[in-house]
Parts: sequence; structure tokens; C-alpha cells
Amino acid sequence: MCAEHHRAARGFTLLELVVTLVLLAVAVIAITGLVAQIGGRSASPVLHTQALYLAEGYLEEALLKAYVDPDGVAEGCAAPRDVWDDIGDYACLTVAAPPSDASGVAMAALSRYRVSMTVGNAALVGGATTRRIEVRITHLDGDIDLRVAGLRAQY
Repeated sequence: MCAEHHRAARGFTLLELVVTLVLLAVAVIAITGLVAQIGGRSASPVLHTQALYLAEGYLEEALLKAYVDPDGVAEGCAAPRDVWDDIGDYACLTVAAPPSDASGVAMAALSRYRVSMTVGNAALVGGATTRRIEVRITHLDGDIDLRVAGLRAQY
């Protein structure tokens, strides 16, 4: 009985130990490569989220304006954005510098983004008079080209 107990408790052979170490090394290398790959792209979701929030902000700003020009003066791109009073004024918005808020204050932290907007007529079922506002956000590094659109009906 003592001999059987001695054989069962003898442990790993040198060959088993080498194979185990090789398998562990391969697993560590594979996991390290995967982590490095994920880490290299970790900023991308943040940039896409920022672009989406920026687009939604510009779109909401335009959608909250009047459908038709209330004072009959087409302010357009010649006037500062804080005096724009209808959706049509946004038709020529192209920001080649850092984006700004509605009062014209630049958002320096978002300086790598560019914003452009288009406004056009859209037809809906039932003949409702609508306008389609599209906001396009791009990033100077070329990884982002996001478009968000909304419809505004005349009521």
C-alpha cells in the first residue's frame, strides 16, 4: 500500500511542466494582443458619442425656431447665430472652426469637429408642409462622418 501511495503523489514530469508553461505563454500572448487591440480603439466610442451629442444640440436648436420667418427678414449666415429666428436661417450653416453654442461661444474642447447643416422641403403622406433639417458632423481625423436629421411640420 505504501508503494501505491508513493506513485500517486509523485507530481508532474518535466515534459508535463514544459507543455503547461508553453500553453500558458500562448494564452498570455493572445490575451495581451486582444487587450492592446481594444485599448487602441477605446477613444472611438467617446468621439462618436460626442459627435452625436453635438449633432443633437444643433438639430434641437434649429427645430425650436419658428417654421417661417416671423419678422420677414432672412438673417441667414451673414448674421450671428443668436439672431436667427427661423429654421431657414440654418440652411447655410457650415462651421470651419470649432463648433459654438447658440450665442456664438466656441466650444474649444470640441475643436476637432466640424458642423454643417442643410434645410430642405420634405413631403409627408397627407400633404403636410414640412422641412427636413440635417446636421452633419465630421472629425478632422477622418474617423467620423455622422448625419442626424429631423422633420418639422408647419402647424
